[in-house]
Amino acid sequence: MFGREVGGKDAGGGGVAVVLEQAPGGGSRRPRGARRPAMEETILQGAGSRADAAGAVATQGLLGRRLGQYQIESFLGQGSMACVYRARHLGLGRPCALKIMDAGLEEEQPGLRAQFWAEARAAANLVHPHVVTIHNLGSASGRHFIEMEYVPGGQTLRETLVRSGPLEPLRAAELARQIALALGAAHDSGMVHRDVKPANVLLTLEGKAKLADFGLVRRLDDLARGGAPLAGTPSFMAPELFQGTPASARTDIYALGVLLFHCLSGRLPFTADRVSELIQLHLKQPAPDIREHAPVPDPLAEILARTLAKAPDDRFASAAELARALQIVLHRPLDTETLVREAASGLDGFIQGARDTFRVILSLPGDRLQEVVIEGTEDGDERHLTVFSVCGPADPSYYSYALELNGQLTYGSISIHHVLGAPMFVMSRTFPRDSVRAEDVRDALI
Repeated sequence: MFGREVGGKDAGGGGVAVVLEQAPGGGSRRPRGARRPAMEETILQGAGSRADAAGAVATQGLLGRRLGQYQIESFLGQGSMACVYRARHLGLGRPCALKIMDAGLEEEQPGLRAQFWAEARAAANLVHPHVVTIHNLGSASGRHFIEMEYVPGGQTLRETLVRSGPLEPLRAAELARQIALALGAAHDSGMVHRDVKPANVLLTLEGKAKLADFGLVRRLDDLARGGAPLAGTPSFMAPELFQGTPASARTDIYALGVLLFHCLSGRLPFTADRVSELIQLHLKQPAPDIREHAPVPDPLAEILARTLAKAPDDRFASAAELARALQIVLHRPLDTETLVREAASGLDGFIQGARDTFRVILSLPGDRLQEVVIEGTEDGDERHLTVFSVCGPADPSYYSYALELNGQLTYGSISIHHVLGAPMFVMSRTFPRDSVRAEDVRDALI
């Protein structure tokens, strides 16, 4: 299963688009005169080809020229059917990234403009801190373009890995968490990305991740109806895709797992000289333990192993769930006593208790004392930390008054809690145990 080249380096920072080829009888062959594609190249079944498509736009002398309301300033990258330039919106005076479709390619494939603009329309409703924003689409001087957010710095994650090597575990986990949040937003909007890889992640000057290149995005309801072409990048594609299963949120999660493995180790979990061999590895070979290739904390290694599970149902149910798991690793939750002592540090008071229940006695003006209880609880698989102070016995005659007060509170709430076996009105705040910070508990104490 090999592809013929239809373009140069993609606008996301690496790889070329190739067409999926199937030899008679299910084997694989290489089209005559074509080189073997790298395993990080994008494949798209049924796409047309134009060997010089990517280079065509770059050589048209667009630099320094005006296109509609845009002044083109510099060249950023090229892909199988478009080039990306840094430009300036003359009306608004702001920089932007302008993705300009190759006019010659459209002459060969008249329907390609609709496909090109489908990318813009698919991502236009995604307004998220970790997604490259689409601002506009249009045509001018016979050229079709997409106006996108310009990301200062503009280095892809792929370029960072090539130049600097593997990332520190917590840095890699944080980037993966940000990408997972972006995917969660896409999935919630009914879309699947289908081409998650380092070349499609831009890094801001502050080091934040922004997911880009929604050129292969498809709506989940369209995929469910079938007939969508196989698309993606072989090294990052989930096993079930090669068996005819439509792309889904969990195939994006698998691709993110491969990306995270690559960030941590500087290598891919599966490599082969032929795409057909690579597919068999994805289908049958267990993913290697990342700890054999990099010093990775056990909790992060376990998360990674779950994202690379062969069966979709064994992966995280959603990108949001994966993001929460990564957040826990990043936060490295303290034991309750350490958390309480850090939260109360510097306050006028003292601490009593042990394990998951502590009393903090705080001094207040007028020689008053305030008792605050910090209590850890579990509800099935969920753990919580509740910070509360006792207001008085939970007399039913005060229920209506307590409800009225709740409507006026902007911080915390009044609830009923059993204290030493008796129901009491308490002022409380509850936090997820695995992500609460000492600063959160301190704010609640004060």
